[in-house]
Amino acid sequence: MNDIVENPYSAPEADLEKPQQANDLRVFTRFTTWAVFGLSIITLGFYTIYWLYNRTEKLNSIIEDKISKGYMIATTVVYILSMLLSYAPLAVGQGSEMMIVAQPIISLVSAIMMLIWVFKFRNRLNRITQSEGKPTWCGPILTFFFQTLYLNYKINQNLDMRNSTDQA
Repeated sequence: MNDIVENPYSAPEADLEKPQQANDLRVFTRFTTWAVFGLSIITLGFYTIYWLYNRTEKLNSIIEDKISKGYMIATTVVYILSMLLSYAPLAVGQGSEMMIVAQPIISLVSAIMMLIWVFKFRNRLNRITQSEGKPTWCGPILTFFFQTLYLNYKINQNLDMRNSTDQA
């Protein structure tokens, strides 16, 4: 007889998570770009940094050339600080001289760091999709002007294209 007694009341053990494969865009869920736009307006821009952080985490799970976690955190902190300094005069009235001098500098640093992050994301997304010369390619000009909105649109476009080829 078997020396190991199994508990008939224990939950079955199974690994239900699918392992993430390299270059598999299915880690992204399709989310309408209009919702990204609306949420960015409603949250006064804070959703933009959330979107970028969240999608970068997902992108990093399927690529070898990851975007640095330290860079993501530093940019997030500078972005939030910039946003808070921008809205502080509305909340407390007239700002101090230090805040008046620091706000444009921090905003400029934040904008540059965000652009670098967006282009890092774009470059890795283009590398994964291998869509140079195809409609799903993320162009630099639209990336510069529309940033997360454009990236979300391109992710959705790639997901739609993959779904249509999977069904065919």
